[in-house]
Order: sequence, then structure tokens, then C-alpha cells
Amino acid sequence: MKKKLPVILHSLFFIFCFTLAVLILHHLISSRYLKIEYTPSSSEESSQNLDNPYRGFYQMGGYILSDKETPKTAANWCKKNCTSNPYPLMLLEINLKNYSDSDISTNALTQLDKMLTICTQAKKQVILRFLYDWDGKALSAEPSSLPQIKKHISRLSTVVNKHSDCVYILQGTFTGNNGEMNNSNYGDLNQIRQIIEELDNDISREIYLAVRTPAQLRGILRTSTPLSSSEAYSGTLASRLSLFNDGMLGSVYDLGTYGSTPLKSSSKPEEQGTRSDELLFQYKLCQYVPNGGEVTVDNEYNDLDNAISDLSQMHVSYLNSEHDEAVLNKWKNSTYTGSDTDVFSGCSGYDYVSAHLGYRYVVQQSSIDFHSVLDDTATLYLTVANTGFSSAYTKFTTDLILTSKDTGKSEKVETTIDNRSIAGNDFSEFKLSLDVHSLKKETYTVSLRMKDPYTKNYIHFANKGYEKSKNVPVGTLTLQ
Repeated sequence: MKKKLPVILHSLFFIFCFTLAVLILHHLISSRYLKIEYTPSSSEESSQNLDNPYRGFYQMGGYILSDKETPKTAANWCKKNCTSNPYPLMLLEINLKNYSDSDISTNALTQLDKMLTICTQAKKQVILRFLYDWDGKALSAEPSSLPQIKKHISRLSTVVNKHSDCVYILQGTFTGNNGEMNNSNYGDLNQIRQIIEELDNDISREIYLAVRTPAQLRGILRTSTPLSSSEAYSGTLASRLSLFNDGMLGSVYDLGTYGSTPLKSSSKPEEQGTRSDELLFQYKLCQYVPNGGEVTVDNEYNDLDNAISDLSQMHVSYLNSEHDEAVLNKWKNSTYTGSDTDVFSGCSGYDYVSAHLGYRYVVQQSSIDFHSVLDDTATLYLTVANTGFSSAYTKFTTDLILTSKDTGKSEKVETTIDNRSIAGNDFSEFKLSLDVHSLKKETYTVSLRMKDPYTKNYIHFANKGYEKSKNVPVGTLTLQ
């Protein structure tokens, strides 16, 4: 009997330890256990146009720098133009003809500075074009030497770079009729390349540059391969060199933008391809750099269905609101006929194009994955569609907003979403982490908030009912 006592004590001790371990484990599991219920929000798209920056129609204004004028005069002119401009985009043409063969004066630079300051205060995104002629006389108006143009670029860059948040795109090479790089003394590819390289050296990396044709762009970069995702937004010349087309949809050649000979593997980069060749090139390139300009000459290529197809393939994000009036009126008098489920079916062609220029985000679907015992965080899967013609080429800040239904208090969760990755006519899926253990056990509305760091404007989504809201709903989350 005495020998069995230690065995019994040992067994009791084992049972005690086992029971204690079970109780501790149960306590740990209970303290971590969370039951999650999640309901995604509706994803119906609206047909409204959205008031968002860096996209849509623009209004154009032109100013001649002159030592006969004062900075105050320039500021007043710009203020008037900004006030009368209903669009966030503004094409600002600066005529340098008075300094064709001289240095640009300090007074003239101050005038430019004042104008860009006014544009910043008005939250305009400026498409800037310097030129020496808008009367069709570039051959006689341009400087007599290429070094003079380079000196002008260097001098002007000191002002332009001060406003790199406001200046979105710098178009052209200062040359040609209306600054469109045609009928110029400096139209040779080597000269164009030198001017663009000077702009690349002097102008802030935050500002896009633009040339008139895909062939010019390829020739400058000495490659037939369009920009890839791995180089996009890296600050290289290739990653910031974009296109502008002021002969858009004007003919099978877009008024000299395209050629008649198909591109081959043996073709030189600077050779023009056919319309189909160049549309395909732009489709690849302009996922990462802007493309825009003005439509012109009423013809079959800008009939509504053809226009929508090409504008989408070229990823067009901005167009002149006043030119060509005949084409714009044709769209206004046309009716878009989509499928039975297309929310735009029955609207005017003009309204359809206007709504789809640039990016157009829609929160499509969402879900949450969470294992209460195994996971420290929940994973929110979010799909955002872009039904617009193009990407956005500016990175916005994107946050999740969790708002308590009980108290109305909100908590911001920063995300790693890069909106530039959501290509036009496509969608992207994002995987976001939520630290649910840090939240109180209650019900939250989950929303997405996107904001432009320059204008401080919220980016509006096309989800029905939220076209003017700063937040777009994602779903409802309940923690128990």
C-alpha cells in the first residue's frame, strides 16, 4: 500500500497539470476569438460625369510675354482665364516671340511665375506649351540657333520647376506652327532629340513631357519597344515622355501623325507606321504616360462608334473643349447605344466621351478572409474597376475608413494601393490587411477614400449614389 501512494500522487499531479493547461489554452483561445460577419456594398455604376483632376476636357488660353507688360497684368489676365475655365485642366500657351533672339528677361519670368501662382491657387492642372508662333509663321519667328532655344529652356525651367505640382505636362519642343513641331527650322530628329534631352535635364522629373507623334517618341528614345511597367514612373526620360495629338481622328493618318507603310521588324524606330500599327503602340505605351490633344475635321474616323474605339485604344485622357466644334457637335447630336445593361445606353455621344476621358473608378466587389485562432489580421480583398479610357498618371493617397455605427467615430487605415496600376477598361485586385484585434467589438462601415496630394481634392468614384462623396462604401464589418 505504501508503494502505491507515490504512483497515485504522480497521477493526480499529471491530471492537475493537464487540467490547468487546458484551462489556460481555453482562456487564450477565448481571449483571441473573434467572429466576423462581412457584407459587401452595392457595386452599381452611375452614368454621371465625375469632377476629378488630370482628366477630361480642357480650355486653352494664350499669353505673349513682353517687357511692355507687368507681372500684375499677367496675373490679372490669368485670374480672368482661370475664373472663366469650368474645367480642372488648362492648356496654357506662352508665346516667346519677343525673345526669339535674346535672353528672356527677369520681368518676363516674373510674369510667368505670377500666372502659375494664380493657376495653383485655382487648383488648375496646367498643360504648358511654349512657342514662338501662333500665326503659322514659325520659320521666321523661331530663334536663329538651337543653342538659343536651349538657353530659353534653362532660363524658364527655374520658374516652371517652382510650380511642378501645378504643371502637369509640358508639350512640344517650343518649335513649329502653334508649337506643334511642324513647319519648323528644328524638325530634324537629331534637333528634336537635343531639345527633348535639354528639357529632360532642366525640367522637374514630376512633369511629363510630350511630343507630337509616336514615331518622334520612338526616334528620340532610339527604340521601337513601348514603355514597360517595370520602368514606368521611375523618372527616366522614357517614363515621362508622352504624346499629344492635335490632328486626332482627323483622317486615316490623323493629319500626318501616321504613315501608309506597315511597320516591320526591320523598320527604324523613327519610321511612321500605319494607323493600326500606331494605335497598337499607343495602347501599350499610354497605359503609363498621358495622351491627349484635339479632335479635328468631321469625317468617318470621328463618327461616334469609331471615335470611342480609337479614344479607348489610345488611352486618351484629355481633349480640347472647343476644337473641332463640328466634331464635338456631331457627338452631341449622336446617341450612344450600348448593351441593355450598359448604364450609358441612350446618352449623347458627347456625354459618353466626356465621362470616359481619363480614369473612372468603380468599387466592384470585396470580401474578407479571417481565421479567428490562426490569424492576427483579417485580409480584405478589394476589386476596383477603371471604366475610363486611360489610367490615372498621378499617384493619389488611398485609405480605408472604418466608421463605427454606434458612435460615428472613424478610424483611418493607410493602404499600399497604387491607383496608377488600374489600367483603363480594366480592373485591379488589392489585398489589404486589417488589424481586427485592435478594434472594438461592434459594427463598422468600411469605405475607401482617395485624395490628390496637389489639389487636396477627393477622387470621386462612379458608384451610384456616391459620385460626389469623399468616401465610397466597400462593405459592412461586424466583430463579435
